[in-house]
Amino acid sequence: MRLGLVERGNYKTTDYADLTGYQLEVNGFTYNFGRIIEETRQRIWELWGFDYSLKMLSQRLHFSEEKFFNRMVKNEHYGIFNRHTGAHVCLGLVPEEQTYDLVLHEMAHDIHYRQGNYEGADEVVQEMAAILAEEQYAIREFDWNPHFTAQQLLHQLNELPGFTRFNFEERWQLVTGLCSLQQISYLINRLLDETHGNSFEAWLTGRVKSSENTRAIMNAIATTSENYALYNRRLLFERLCRLPGKRELENGQAIALTRAIGELKRLDRLHPQESLTNLMEQAFGGL
Repeated sequence: MRLGLVERGNYKTTDYADLTGYQLEVNGFTYNFGRIIEETRQRIWELWGFDYSLKMLSQRLHFSEEKFFNRMVKNEHYGIFNRHTGAHVCLGLVPEEQTYDLVLHEMAHDIHYRQGNYEGADEVVQEMAAILAEEQYAIREFDWNPHFTAQQLLHQLNELPGFTRFNFEERWQLVTGLCSLQQISYLINRLLDETHGNSFEAWLTGRVKSSENTRAIMNAIATTSENYALYNRRLLFERLCRLPGKRELENGQAIALTRAIGELKRLDRLHPQESLTNLMEQAFGGL
């Protein structure tokens, strides 16, 4: 672990061995690194069940005083994760107790990376995993992306019994097994339908026999509803279930349905103030 400081315009570091019992004041906040490290190890043990040794922390956890940190990342951030060097946390923005949460967030990225799925995931999945870990102890509001979107989608998952019935380790494996925003949306849609008796799944099974068409329709729904609230996702399912006819959709009809779902996304972008109900009537009225 290294502590980065800017003194008279020059950056220098203090090695981990010199930080035992070390306290530092930055912007009126006092940080005790012995407490920060012990809290970090305890939380990692509680969540993932393994001891993140002092040796590993000394290599993968770094602190920087605010002036240098902001110069390094060219922006005002609380922390960043680097695949090569590990977790970097800014000092001087929040008090020590809240710094525990910042450290856990960045160390969750490191654990995600060590487990092998990090690089194959997009930024929304990466941040969702870190926020999932952080929110076991405290909820921090994010107003920038990809963190904002990740948190909003995570909170949707937390409203669904199909997700919350799992313990943390199972939820962690579920989230870190995803690769994209579309896959997050697909998971939310599936769990939402599950809470309503799988009514849309039953409709789809009855109307679409081709597995290829089924995948195309579900992927189109996931892509269209990526930024929808649970209420709007439910409206979309209900509207699709009201499409006329009872017979199996022919290939051309299934393709037309897929295109109509994509058209809904386009209409939603063009008319953000229009109600979703009206947009769905435009998109699906001709089917």
